[in-house]
Amino acid sequence: MPVFEARYRVWWSETDAAGIVHFSNFFRYCERAEEEFLRGLGVRCCRAEPGDAAIRGPRFVMPRVRAECEYLFPLWPGDEYSVSIDDVVLGRKSIQYRFTIRNLTRGGRVSARCTIVAVAYDTERGEAIEIPGDVRDALLKAGARLRDDVAAGGAAGGAGAPPRG
Repeated sequence: MPVFEARYRVWWSETDAAGIVHFSNFFRYCERAEEEFLRGLGVRCCRAEPGDAAIRGPRFVMPRVRAECEYLFPLWPGDEYSVSIDDVVLGRKSIQYRFTIRNLTRGGRVSARCTIVAVAYDTERGEAIEIPGDVRDALLKAGARLRDDVAAGGAAGGAGAPPRG
């Protein structure tokens, strides 16, 4: 059972010369689903948004430190597709998302499986920070899990280290 799922439609502008979705857009699809997931939890993806007069805690963003996709079946203009977040693994400073993108127009075939790792980063200090408690709590409540070393109380695997498990 996915932690989150959303449906979208392919736009012609997202395709390449072969008439299928350009590979780079799969990462955009994952990030779009991630942002909807976080906003649905009341978590802002960036605490350094313009116009924020009352930012609590450090100004943080979540830059990507690793991204990979396995492409399995094309998406064409007009196709309806879903992006599911199948797993969310929390380190002390990192969040690993595992996504599945399915072509719903073509029988639900899996188009791609992607993994993205982000790290909490304080823009004022210029360094990775622990995931803020309110963000961690919201993610855990939504079905995220702690990486094995974090759940055991260890300090291994700081920013950018690939989550285990």
